[in-house]
Amino acid sequence: MASTRRLPEAQALLNPAFGAYLLACSINAATKTGPRNPLPWPSAFLVLPLVLPADTRADLPVKASRTMAAWLTEHPRHQAAFADRAAALTDYTRASLRTGLRHGAVEITGQGLRCPRAPRPVTADNGSEVADCARRAALVGRWLAATEPVTAFTLLGVRP
Repeated sequence: MASTRRLPEAQALLNPAFGAYLLACSINAATKTGPRNPLPWPSAFLVLPLVLPADTRADLPVKASRTMAAWLTEHPRHQAAFADRAAALTDYTRASLRTGLRHGAVEITGQGLRCPRAPRPVTADNGSEVADCARRAALVGRWLAATEPVTAFTLLGVRP
């Protein structure tokens, strides 16, 4: 098996700036729904393991009309793989959060994470995979806004 250090696709997807952008997309979408509460800090660690793996991302719905619980019931293999993926992406998520904080894309409040400004929309110049990741990150943000963190972690079989 090839190391991710040698795969340009993996290096591009695991760039902390890209991760920060996806987290900002998710946080921004989460704070736009409902009472506009910040995204709880631990919930940020659920975003990238759902969005970055191509097989999971391809199975995510286009609209948030399906709940996370309903989606996981229909896709048990993603639920089964989530704990390992989340563990593998924890350091990357931390690095992405630090990058987002350092560049002002994400801010920490007493209640959770917010975006001080909306992330730039993706364009055709960014490529279809980047656009798909950004759309799916926003979907996951809407899911996390509608789901208590303890419920989301339980559904995904992990704990903070």
